[in-house]
Amino acid sequence: MVFSLRRLRDDDLHAVLRIQDSAYPELAESSLAIADRLQQAPQWCWGAEQHGQLCAYLLSHPWPATAPPPWNTPLPRLPRHSTHLYIHDLALGPQARSGGLARRLINTVLQQARHARIDEVNLVAVQSSTGFWQRQGFHIMRTPAALDSTLASYGDDARLMWRRV
Repeated sequence: MVFSLRRLRDDDLHAVLRIQDSAYPELAESSLAIADRLQQAPQWCWGAEQHGQLCAYLLSHPWPATAPPPWNTPLPRLPRHSTHLYIHDLALGPQARSGGLARRLINTVLQQARHARIDEVNLVAVQSSTGFWQRQGFHIMRTPAALDSTLASYGDDARLMWRRV
């Protein structure tokens, strides 16, 4: 299968929500939260399409620290420059779940992060995806107790992870 990668646009919101719902029905975020990320960090949000239809996406944005943002909420104003990048979400529709597309999206964002002189990428692994992220070079972080409630909002098995760019 041939997929082309491109930056996401505001008008991709409905397709992103559809893919999210198929990948994470229990953790689906509001259209307000997703639209906020697309509007604030369009240069860091990527999608894959096949035959002109969006079938996968990766949302990321600069973030000032390793602590994750609260789940399912609009973000405060993002920093223009940061040494940290936060991967907010990676989701693939059913037709895109094989062939290394997830790795292509991740590598695209990591390459962009290198060019932007970002040092570290953080994320919260959900729904038993820790092993997948470890295979992408991410490591589980020891989580301070002050982040327990934030992490709990991502689900029971949420794990804060990081990697160097």
